[in-house]
Amino acid sequence: MAIIGHGGMDIVRQLVGNVVNIFKKKRAPCTAPCDGLVLKMHYQWTFWLLLAGFSAVWYSWYHRDVITCVSHFNAETQVRLDYINICLSYPYVEEAGNERRFLLFYRWIHWTLLVLAAVYYIPRKISKHSENPKVKKLIEDLAVNSHRYDQIERDLVERAARYIAFNLKTHNGLYFKFVFCNLVSLFVDILSFQFLDFVFQGRFIHYGFMAYPYTRDVENFSDYMSRMFPPFAKCELGVENKLVGQRTEKFGCHLCVMELYEKVFLGIWVWLIILTTITCAYLIFLGFMWLPYFRLMMLRVAKPINARDTVSSTIVNVVNCCKIGDVYLLYRLKQHLSHARFYELLIRLSDPELTKTMMEDPADRAVHARNQDNLRNRKPNIGVPKTKFGNNPSDFIIQDYAGRPNTSILVE
Repeated sequence: MAIIGHGGMDIVRQLVGNVVNIFKKKRAPCTAPCDGLVLKMHYQWTFWLLLAGFSAVWYSWYHRDVITCVSHFNAETQVRLDYINICLSYPYVEEAGNERRFLLFYRWIHWTLLVLAAVYYIPRKISKHSENPKVKKLIEDLAVNSHRYDQIERDLVERAARYIAFNLKTHNGLYFKFVFCNLVSLFVDILSFQFLDFVFQGRFIHYGFMAYPYTRDVENFSDYMSRMFPPFAKCELGVENKLVGQRTEKFGCHLCVMELYEKVFLGIWVWLIILTTITCAYLIFLGFMWLPYFRLMMLRVAKPINARDTVSSTIVNVVNCCKIGDVYLLYRLKQHLSHARFYELLIRLSDPELTKTMMEDPADRAVHARNQDNLRNRKPNIGVPKTKFGNNPSDFIIQDYAGRPNTSILVE
């Protein structure tokens, strides 16, 4: 086919450069509460894999021959371009019983990869709209300063403890949103399998299994891979095509890009199998968070040298006061803290005074502090005037907690 120009090469170079930059740049820590490695495997890794497949196929279509056809009546005659255009869309192979199977995917399959790449970015949009800004900022602070050894790490642990204590039992929505994002990712995986199986006429789901051990029959093309992506096909133009008058033309065609298709989609099949398995296993892991013993094992850390109690009892004391969302948040915080600092966080959360302090109304604490200051600064009145009721003023003066007269009350 004719070369379109150098614009296609520039696009391919740009895409390759973006993929290379992913591996070159330093991986930033995941701080979003509704994001994680499994989700990144969908909206980032799979997204770029499908774009790379699209670029490879698209480049082959516009920079090399994609089909070569000859007439069955005269192989020396050059086939007209309008005939070849129809053969690109409607090539077929003959199955058992002379049944024709049209290879309708041959011309448009690279655009299918582009559509799937856009579909795999859906989990990212959902997780982005499910974030908790305060939790994200807390995790960001821990991730950025986790490598430091000065006092700031202790301050961050105290800040995390105060946040969790004040917002205890309010993070269930965070957990369910994260589970929903992973369920959407699993749905996208299953949808991709079903969609590609539909495109390849029911042959994609079992492609990797049926093609094993991937030996090729280069003479008769009877192996599963060659039958799914046949390199040679037929094409027939009849009266219905309106280009050959009242006669019928038959052509034999070499589909040059089929050799590339079979390798690209074998890699995609293997990756989708791995991705679906990991996603299912991670959803099971998230479901196990409901089990008390699994919570204990998930939050377990090495016992620091300054620990006053066992790690298990400390975790049990904390988990007994938490809901599933709080346990999930502690699991995310653990990824950015050392074992000693995370144990310190658990100790702070198990302290009942912290929870009591955080539950008090700030206005009540201010009034209580002001009353304590007034009691400390108050001076006792030594000379008590004689009253008309008698000489014993204690009969009418209210005593305070120390037995001294309360001089703040006026008595006539």
